[in-house]
Amino acid sequence: MSFKSLLRCTIVGAVALGAATTAQAEALKMQTFLGAKASTTKAFEEMAAALKADTGGAVDITVLPGKAVVGATETIDAIKNGLLDGQYTAPTYFAGKDPAMAVLGDTLSAYPDSATRDRWFSEGGGLELARALYAKHGLHFVCPIYWPPEQIPSTKPINSVGDFKGLKMRAPGGTPSDLLSRAGASLVKMGVGESVTAMETGVLDATDLANIGLNVALGMHNKAKYSILARHSMAVTEMSVSKAKWDALSDDHKAKFEAACNSMSAKLKETLSAEDEAAAMKAKNELGVTFIEFGDKDAAAFRKMLTEVWKDWAAKSPDAAAIVHSHKAFMTKLGLL
Repeated sequence: MSFKSLLRCTIVGAVALGAATTAQAEALKMQTFLGAKASTTKAFEEMAAALKADTGGAVDITVLPGKAVVGATETIDAIKNGLLDGQYTAPTYFAGKDPAMAVLGDTLSAYPDSATRDRWFSEGGGLELARALYAKHGLHFVCPIYWPPEQIPSTKPINSVGDFKGLKMRAPGGTPSDLLSRAGASLVKMGVGESVTAMETGVLDATDLANIGLNVALGMHNKAKYSILARHSMAVTEMSVSKAKWDALSDDHKAKFEAACNSMSAKLKETLSAEDEAAAMKAKNELGVTFIEFGDKDAAAFRKMLTEVWKDWAAKSPDAAAIVHSHKAFMTKLGLL
């Protein structure tokens, strides 16, 4: 073979190899559920950069903040339609599509803390159930991501489950609202901004919204001088990708993607816990907020109410029933039931 022929073959081979490498690269557009400045979004951006480097550019995620493409409840449809390739979000946003998403997305008063609840995914079969459910919607559930326990900003002290009776509260709907209504609260659906004003004017007594860090940042404690850790809501957040896009990844890249997701969850546990601690100090020292935490007796009372909530939601679909059964089995193993 002449030098020119050899050179030509070398160039053609290099071009072919480059084309194959490009074909194996996977560019993913993924939307988060919070804004561009949120710690969760920044953590996702860091994860995406690390994963891209770890896979030699083969997995290249473009992180889009909440509502950049569609609203939070529309991301599954956007993925099906090719507008997005994945999401970092919460299953509860899709409760209207599938009751099993509501049960998966918020474990309410079942567990004492998020870390214990997240053991259900790793030890109690939860990850397998989540993946089976998401597969029915054309998605691969990569991993659950840490989210802190939520607290209730209130203008009135709530020292027990009985104190919810007659309390005028903003609630988002779904299973948390079901639990709170059973406790006797009078629930109203309204936006976040509206609820701040409603508490300041006395229209509302309390608001079911988020963790202490977000509650303080959103101004929930401008008038509400109590923060209640009732364990009424323990939301799940997750990362998921189009099943077709996931299946196109190599086994090595899938493993690295999952490892990056779990690492992001661990880092967010530290970040969000630190932010909540700082927010609590600010709330106490600058805003005069009193923190109230339910004791074992009221935790048990709420857990008993939860079983009734679960009974009704389990009847809505076989998938919801399977998730409820799995949680109850794991809680029994932990001595919580």
